[in-house]
Amino acid sequence: MSGAGSWFDQRFRSPTARHSLYCFPFAGGSASYYADWAAYVDGSVELVPVQLPGRGARMTEPLATSLDAVADEVAGLIAAAPTVPLLFGHSMGAILAFETARRLRAWGRGVGYLFVSGRPAPPVVRPLRPVSSLPLPEFVGVLRDYGCIDEEILAHDELLDLLLPMMRSDFSLIERYRYRPGAPLDCPILAWCGDRDPEVPPEAMRGWGDETCSGFELRVRPGGHFFVTEHREEVAQAVRHAARRGTTGERDATV
Repeated sequence: MSGAGSWFDQRFRSPTARHSLYCFPFAGGSASYYADWAAYVDGSVELVPVQLPGRGARMTEPLATSLDAVADEVAGLIAAAPTVPLLFGHSMGAILAFETARRLRAWGRGVGYLFVSGRPAPPVVRPLRPVSSLPLPEFVGVLRDYGCIDEEILAHDELLDLLLPMMRSDFSLIERYRYRPGAPLDCPILAWCGDRDPEVPPEAMRGWGDETCSGFELRVRPGGHFFVTEHREEVAQAVRHAARRGTTGERDATV
């Protein structure tokens, strides 16, 4: 089992933090995607991007084969930390954050907030059809449609060959995920989606409200699947404000 130094980007830790914002990556993403968020949080909320095996400093490690195993290990590390955990995940990361929150609740370790974006509620199966084993041209087309990889990389054969195994592995993780009914979380959930994301319409996001017995809020913003890139300042600031004010007390609201 790897330690916190492997799973978490430690660069943004703060000795004065009362909350730790753990950010889980989308399929094909890495901890570096969230580095810019450090500018939008303060000393009371430290940024802790989560790094999965097979990317960044963990490039040489075997790729994850089980979403549940990842959630088990990350939850165990978070449970041992002294700060209040806040969990954020985009797309695949939303499911990872959700399953991590479930484990922490089961272990009696409180989660301050769950923030999710760009992924329908956990009972909804995504993607609509398996894509991880598609032939290369079709799989590259899927990556292009999702917008989860730069065109410069798609045009660079050596970089693409390096990244493809990780991309296929991540899509396989989420394809094999199946929701297991359970008790709702006792932390609030704040959700976002883009208004032009064909895979994640707002009505598919509303089901996240069924996964908590605390407050739920949905915010729809302009953009496609990766709307969060353009709106990262707003999202990061909303996380900070939510941590300060506690539960919204609202069961369902769209802003």
